[in-house]
Amino acid sequence: MKMLIFVKIKISGNIMLYRLPAAFQEIPPLQLCHSGKSAMAWFRLLDRQDKAEGFLTENTLVFVIRGSKHVHLPQGKIIAGSGDVMLLKRGTYFMSAFLTDGAEYQGLMLCVDDNILRSFLDDVQHVQETQTNIPMVLPCSTQLTAVRDSIISYMQQPGEHTPRLLELKIKEVLLLLLSGKHRAAVLSFLHHLFDTSAENLTMTIRAHLLKPLSLAEYAKICGLSLSAFKREFAKLYQAPPKKWINEEKLKHAHYLLQHIPKNVNEIADECGFESTSYFIRQYKQLYGITPKNTQRTKTATF
Repeated sequence: MKMLIFVKIKISGNIMLYRLPAAFQEIPPLQLCHSGKSAMAWFRLLDRQDKAEGFLTENTLVFVIRGSKHVHLPQGKIIAGSGDVMLLKRGTYFMSAFLTDGAEYQGLMLCVDDNILRSFLDDVQHVQETQTNIPMVLPCSTQLTAVRDSIISYMQQPGEHTPRLLELKIKEVLLLLLSGKHRAAVLSFLHHLFDTSAENLTMTIRAHLLKPLSLAEYAKICGLSLSAFKREFAKLYQAPPKKWINEEKLKHAHYLLQHIPKNVNEIADECGFESTSYFIRQYKQLYGITPKNTQRTKTATF
């Protein structure tokens, strides 16, 4: 049994980015439970999972039970080993999973609904902001490991009240994360999930600019409603978000077409266009020439 959890898949020449937890529905061997809008996935890998990209539509906790989970970031790599928990802010990530000593990789993912996180934060005393790594990796205490295992037990033997019990377990996990020496860093991380400052909005948009996301998804990773996102975006960039984001992608594509020896499909994917035909139409509308002819013009110039 080989399961690739975070993947881009290619369909008819176009690349599609998996949205998680929704995409879990397409992986039948996965043990999956829901508690309201939260989703819990317990999975195993008998083969290593190569580096692949996926989009987390919810803030997520990943418990590594066996093996190791790697998150590949521009500034380096973060590794969570057996007995660790990784805290991930919603967004796009390149991830891979590795086996240890020939044993299977096993993990538990908790994709947590915003309402639970906001309610939890309302009940917790605020602390002074501190330096926070995003993502962050912490070792599981004995108590946290016990709660992790109880979640899996509920998932394996679901009952009438399992969804409600799982919601309580999520809150128990959060409370235990705040009970140790990493309390300040964890609390700062949780507050950062809902940071809607102009600085964070700008950083988030730039970090995901070349991803195939809808405006609703951009709004969600910024912690805003769609209408609020459009309003705040217009204040920052003096332009509607769809127009500005599309033009920035096309500018990058124009540069690649002139300097990088890749075909049009590859460049469309690299610039966050899931449809090559849509990319070609948009590019011609902006530059008055097709991407292919831009490449030919470059070749003729040289």
